[in-house]
Amino acid sequence: MVKIINIFGDQYSGQAGKAGVFAKWKGRQYRRAYVIPANPKTTMQQTIRGYFINVIAAWHTYHSIQRLVYSYLATGLVMSGMNLLVSRWMKAATKALALPLAPQEGVKQIASASSVNTDEVVTATDNPCTLINKPVSIGSLVSGATWVTNPIDAFVDIEMGDVRLPVQVEYVEGQTPATTPCAVGDELVISYTSGGRTVIHEVLLTFATGVEEFEARAAIADALRTAFYPIDFKSAHVYVHDVSEESYVEIEAEEIDNINGQAYLDKTAAYDVTDMHTYTSFTPIEAAKLEVCKVDTSFITWRRYSNANGHIPIAQTIEDETYDWTLSAGTRVSVIRAAQSAVLATKHELVVMEAAA
Repeated sequence: MVKIINIFGDQYSGQAGKAGVFAKWKGRQYRRAYVIPANPKTTMQQTIRGYFINVIAAWHTYHSIQRLVYSYLATGLVMSGMNLLVSRWMKAATKALALPLAPQEGVKQIASASSVNTDEVVTATDNPCTLINKPVSIGSLVSGATWVTNPIDAFVDIEMGDVRLPVQVEYVEGQTPATTPCAVGDELVISYTSGGRTVIHEVLLTFATGVEEFEARAAIADALRTAFYPIDFKSAHVYVHDVSEESYVEIEAEEIDNINGQAYLDKTAAYDVTDMHTYTSFTPIEAAKLEVCKVDTSFITWRRYSNANGHIPIAQTIEDETYDWTLSAGTRVSVIRAAQSAVLATKHELVVMEAAA
């Protein structure tokens, strides 16, 4: 490959007869010889092409923040984030090593203060209902001590499609009514829309006795996650797919818009006037800076600032762990964490920053 430096500043692109092919990559113009590529379709060629198809398919399943972390990792390598993933994938595949995993991702919620709102009675029977305080810490909202409406089988935090199960889903109909026990092969599925995309019966979990029963996943760290997000508010419906009857039975789910402080029942038309919620709200800090580096280095793998709601999305790769993590904001004491795994560095969490002395 020959790099082209033209004293007249001319730009070339494409084939020039049989003399060569001109192109530009990463701001660098080059020329290569004109050739008609051979394609003998050997077994090895077909295998390598299969690897390439697989990595491109994987890239297209990544969300924007997962792709962004590869862009950070590609800094200084004169290649794109996708090129870096392809390079890593092909090297691993050809050597029969473990393939790169999808980057871990989450949302940091940055606050100057927080408060627990215990057994707050719904302000009206309207569906959705509006909480008294906002924003809400992701994964914190649950039913309160008094709950007359159908028991909630699933909470759906729409920001990243996190689905929490407050109790084990033992019956196809959910908690009420409860007549048909879940059986091996049944599926917990969700239908929703996300940014104009309609998803029908996406499988969240398959029932297998003692392995993947529909056990409680009340903590946000254990939540199931949809393939696409954010979920459009008031669009989700959660079902149990009863494979023996080949039917889909909707169970009660409550969607939570943590930013706007609203909750919505997907199956029931209205709340009861005595229904209660318990949740954590916070006072957001805007423009707080989160910077992540590879451990004991200055190589930055993530840098983002919190928005008006105090949110900072973050993603990190498992293959490049561990990480040093620093959160800073004007007039606030910086938060520093060292040698964190990708899971810890990216988990959903509310971080309350203390005022500087």
